[in-house]
Amino acid sequence: MNLFMSVSILLVFVVWLNYQIKKTTKLSNKSRDEFWKKESLANQKRPEDISGLDYINIPIDKLPMDDLSDDTINSYRDTIFSLFNKKILNLSSFSNTELKLKYGVSNLKILSEYDDNYTKLVSFLQKWGERLYTQGYLNEAQAVLEVAIDCKTDVRKTYLLLAKIYAKQSSPEKILALIDKVTLSNIQDKEDLSSKLKEYISPDKS
Repeated sequence: MNLFMSVSILLVFVVWLNYQIKKTTKLSNKSRDEFWKKESLANQKRPEDISGLDYINIPIDKLPMDDLSDDTINSYRDTIFSLFNKKILNLSSFSNTELKLKYGVSNLKILSEYDDNYTKLVSFLQKWGERLYTQGYLNEAQAVLEVAIDCKTDVRKTYLLLAKIYAKQSSPEKILALIDKVTLSNIQDKEDLSSKLKEYISPDKS
Protein backbone atom coordinates (compact mmCIF):
# COMPACT_ATOMS: atom_id res chain seq x y z
CA MET A 1 0.00 0.00 0.00
CA ASN A 2 1.52 3.32 -1.09
CA LEU A 3 1.49 6.58 0.85
CA PHE A 4 -1.34 8.07 -1.21
CA MET A 5 -3.68 5.16 -0.46
CA SER A 6 -2.80 5.28 3.23
CA VAL A 7 -3.58 8.99 3.43
CA SER A 8 -6.83 8.49 1.50
CA ILE A 9 -7.98 5.71 3.87
CA LEU A 10 -7.09 7.87 6.87
CA LEU A 11 -9.07 10.82 5.48
CA VAL A 12 -12.09 8.61 4.82
CA PHE A 13 -11.90 7.29 8.37
CA VAL A 14 -11.67 10.80 9.83
CA VAL A 15 -14.68 11.96 7.81
CA TRP A 16 -16.67 8.90 8.92
CA LEU A 17 -15.67 9.38 12.55
CA ASN A 18 -16.70 13.03 12.51
CA TYR A 19 -20.05 12.07 11.02
CA GLN A 20 -20.67 9.48 13.73
CA ILE A 21 -19.71 11.91 16.48
CA LYS A 22 -22.06 14.59 15.13
CA LYS A 23 -24.84 12.03 14.71
CA THR A 24 -24.43 10.75 18.26
CA THR A 25 -24.29 14.29 19.67
CA LYS A 26 -27.44 15.23 17.77
CA LEU A 27 -29.31 12.18 19.06
CA SER A 28 -28.05 12.83 22.59
CA ASN A 29 -29.18 16.45 22.48
CA LYS A 30 -32.57 15.41 21.09
CA SER A 31 -33.06 12.82 23.85
CA ARG A 32 -32.03 15.36 26.48
CA ASP A 33 -34.43 17.98 25.11
CA GLU A 34 -37.27 15.45 24.99
CA PHE A 35 -36.56 14.40 28.57
CA TRP A 36 -36.66 17.95 29.92
CA LYS A 37 -39.79 18.74 27.94
CA LYS A 38 -41.47 15.68 29.42
CA GLU A 39 -40.18 16.55 32.88
CA SER A 40 -41.56 20.09 32.58
CA LEU A 41 -44.99 18.76 31.66
CA ALA A 42 -44.82 16.27 34.51
CA ASN A 43 -44.08 19.02 37.03
CA GLN A 44 -47.24 20.86 35.92
CA LYS A 45 -49.53 17.83 36.15
CA ARG A 46 -52.35 18.21 38.64
CA PRO A 47 -52.83 15.38 41.16
CA GLU A 48 -55.03 12.45 40.21
CA ASP A 49 -57.07 10.30 42.58
CA ILE A 50 -54.89 7.35 43.60
CA SER A 51 -57.37 5.66 45.93
CA GLY A 52 -58.43 3.13 43.31
CA LEU A 53 -55.00 1.81 42.34
CA ASP A 54 -54.12 -1.88 42.48
CA TYR A 55 -52.93 -1.97 46.07
CA ILE A 56 -51.45 -5.16 47.43
CA ASN A 57 -53.03 -6.68 50.53
CA ILE A 58 -50.97 -9.08 52.64
CA PRO A 59 -53.00 -12.21 53.53
CA ILE A 60 -51.66 -12.50 57.07
CA ASP A 61 -53.98 -15.44 57.78
CA LYS A 62 -52.01 -17.53 55.25
CA LEU A 63 -48.64 -16.88 56.91
CA PRO A 64 -46.96 -18.89 59.70
CA MET A 65 -47.05 -16.28 62.47
CA ASP A 66 -46.08 -18.46 65.46
CA ASP A 67 -42.77 -17.95 67.23
CA LEU A 68 -40.03 -20.39 66.27
CA SER A 69 -36.69 -21.11 67.90
CA ASP A 70 -34.86 -19.17 65.16
CA ASP A 71 -34.68 -15.45 65.98
CA THR A 72 -33.88 -14.56 62.36
CA ILE A 73 -37.07 -16.22 61.16
CA ASN A 74 -39.07 -14.37 63.81
CA SER A 75 -37.50 -11.04 62.81
CA TYR A 76 -38.47 -11.56 59.17
CA ARG A 77 -42.03 -12.38 60.26
CA ASP A 78 -42.17 -9.20 62.36
CA THR A 79 -40.95 -7.11 59.41
CA ILE A 80 -43.73 -8.45 57.20
CA PHE A 81 -46.30 -7.91 59.94
CA SER A 82 -45.16 -4.27 60.26
CA LEU A 83 -46.24 -3.75 56.64
CA PHE A 84 -49.72 -5.20 57.16
CA ASN A 85 -51.58 -1.90 57.53
CA LYS A 86 -49.45 0.05 55.06
CA LYS A 87 -50.32 0.76 51.45
CA ILE A 88 -48.26 -1.22 48.98
CA LEU A 89 -47.85 -0.75 45.23
CA ASN A 90 -45.50 -2.21 42.66
CA LEU A 91 -44.47 0.79 40.57
CA SER A 92 -41.10 -0.52 39.44
CA SER A 93 -42.04 -0.24 35.77
CA PHE A 94 -42.52 3.54 36.04
CA SER A 95 -39.89 6.26 36.18
CA ASN A 96 -40.43 9.25 38.47
CA THR A 97 -41.26 11.40 35.44
CA GLU A 98 -43.87 8.87 34.28
CA LEU A 99 -45.41 8.74 37.76
CA LYS A 100 -45.70 12.54 37.85
CA LEU A 101 -47.23 12.62 34.37
CA LYS A 102 -49.75 9.96 35.33
CA TYR A 103 -50.69 10.91 38.89
CA GLY A 104 -49.38 14.42 39.48
CA VAL A 105 -46.20 15.77 41.03
CA SER A 106 -47.75 16.11 44.51
CA ASN A 107 -48.40 12.34 44.62
CA LEU A 108 -44.82 11.36 43.79
CA LYS A 109 -43.56 11.21 47.38
CA ILE A 110 -46.40 9.06 48.70
CA LEU A 111 -46.32 6.77 45.66
CA SER A 112 -42.58 6.30 46.10
CA GLU A 113 -43.27 5.31 49.71
CA TYR A 114 -45.84 2.74 48.58
CA ASP A 115 -43.36 1.37 46.06
CA ASP A 116 -40.66 1.15 48.76
CA ASN A 117 -43.14 -0.85 50.85
CA TYR A 118 -43.52 -3.27 47.94
CA THR A 119 -39.76 -3.68 47.58
CA LYS A 120 -39.46 -4.35 51.30
CA LEU A 121 -42.38 -6.79 51.22
CA VAL A 122 -41.16 -9.03 48.42
CA SER A 123 -37.56 -8.88 49.62
CA PHE A 124 -38.39 -9.99 53.16
CA LEU A 125 -40.91 -12.61 52.04
CA GLN A 126 -38.09 -14.16 50.01
CA LYS A 127 -35.65 -13.97 52.95
CA TRP A 128 -38.25 -15.42 55.30
CA GLY A 129 -39.18 -18.26 52.96
CA GLU A 130 -35.56 -19.10 52.23
CA ARG A 131 -34.62 -19.12 55.92
CA LEU A 132 -37.56 -21.37 56.74
CA TYR A 133 -36.52 -23.71 53.95
CA THR A 134 -32.88 -23.96 55.02
CA GLN A 135 -33.94 -24.57 58.63
CA GLY A 136 -36.17 -27.46 57.59
CA TYR A 137 -39.60 -25.79 57.87
CA LEU A 138 -40.75 -26.79 54.38
CA ASN A 139 -44.50 -26.33 54.89
CA GLU A 140 -43.99 -22.91 56.42
CA ALA A 141 -41.56 -21.95 53.65
CA GLN A 142 -44.11 -22.98 51.04
CA ALA A 143 -46.81 -20.88 52.70
CA VAL A 144 -44.60 -17.77 52.78
CA LEU A 145 -43.44 -18.16 49.18
CA GLU A 146 -47.00 -18.73 47.96
CA VAL A 147 -48.08 -15.51 49.67
CA ALA A 148 -45.22 -13.75 47.87
CA ILE A 149 -46.60 -15.06 44.58
CA ASP A 150 -50.08 -13.86 45.56
CA CYS A 151 -48.52 -10.43 46.20
CA LYS A 152 -47.19 -10.49 42.61
CA THR A 153 -43.54 -10.63 43.60
CA ASP A 154 -40.95 -9.93 40.93
CA VAL A 155 -38.19 -11.77 42.85
CA ARG A 156 -37.04 -14.62 40.63
CA LYS A 157 -35.58 -16.61 43.52
CA THR A 158 -39.04 -16.89 45.06
CA TYR A 159 -40.42 -18.70 42.02
CA LEU A 160 -37.40 -20.98 41.78
CA LEU A 161 -37.40 -21.96 45.45
CA LEU A 162 -41.14 -22.62 45.40
CA ALA A 163 -40.71 -24.80 42.32
CA LYS A 164 -37.99 -26.70 44.16
CA ILE A 165 -40.39 -27.37 47.04
CA TYR A 166 -43.11 -28.51 44.63
CA ALA A 167 -40.59 -30.84 42.97
CA LYS A 168 -39.82 -32.41 46.36
CA GLN A 169 -43.56 -32.96 46.76
CA SER A 170 -43.80 -34.53 43.29
CA SER A 171 -46.34 -31.87 42.29
CA PRO A 172 -45.59 -30.99 38.64
CA GLU A 173 -49.07 -29.52 38.23
CA LYS A 174 -48.19 -26.82 40.79
CA ILE A 175 -45.02 -25.98 38.89
CA LEU A 176 -47.03 -25.66 35.68
CA ALA A 177 -49.45 -23.31 37.47
CA LEU A 178 -46.43 -21.31 38.65
CA ILE A 179 -45.19 -21.04 35.07
CA ASP A 180 -48.59 -19.73 34.00
CA LYS A 181 -48.34 -17.00 36.62
CA VAL A 182 -44.89 -16.04 35.38
CA THR A 183 -46.22 -15.83 31.82
CA LEU A 184 -48.91 -13.37 32.91
CA SER A 185 -46.53 -11.30 35.04
CA ASN A 186 -44.29 -8.33 34.26
CA ILE A 187 -41.11 -10.02 35.46
CA GLN A 188 -38.03 -9.30 33.37
CA ASP A 189 -36.78 -12.19 31.20
CA LYS A 190 -39.83 -14.24 32.08
CA GLU A 191 -39.17 -16.63 29.19
CA ASP A 192 -35.84 -17.52 30.77
CA LEU A 193 -37.46 -17.92 34.21
CA SER A 194 -40.20 -20.13 32.78
CA SER A 195 -37.57 -22.30 31.16
CA LYS A 196 -35.74 -22.72 34.48
CA LEU A 197 -38.99 -23.59 36.23
CA LYS A 198 -39.73 -26.30 33.67
CA GLU A 199 -36.49 -28.01 34.67
CA TYR A 200 -38.02 -28.74 38.08
CA ILE A 201 -40.74 -30.84 36.46
CA SER A 202 -38.08 -33.47 35.74
CA PRO A 203 -38.18 -36.10 38.53
CA ASP A 204 -34.40 -36.03 39.03
CA LYS A 205 -34.35 -32.27 39.78
CA SER A 206 -33.79 -31.54 43.46
